[in-house]
Amino acid sequence: MHIRFEKYDHTEGKHRYCQLSLTPTLFGDWCVERVSGPLNAPGGVQKRAYFAAQAEALAIFERFRDRQMKRGYAPIPVQLGLL
Repeated sequence: MHIRFEKYDHTEGKHRYCQLSLTPTLFGDWCVERVSGPLNAPGGVQKRAYFAAQAEALAIFERFRDRQMKRGYAPIPVQLGLL
């Protein structure tokens, strides 16, 4: 599951993004990954958290999603590339 958020603040000239993903690992755990930073500029942060249960990982994923929505980020459809 992947969600990308973007936030445009035209008064301050700040354009930011945040991408959340929930994926299973090869060892049966679940990974919640957050990537965020400024749009079209160097820098950014990538954080991962691993969980044994899918329900726990999904709860954390939804908490991060709700937090970004409260901060004014808008969800953007993510188009994943085909190999």
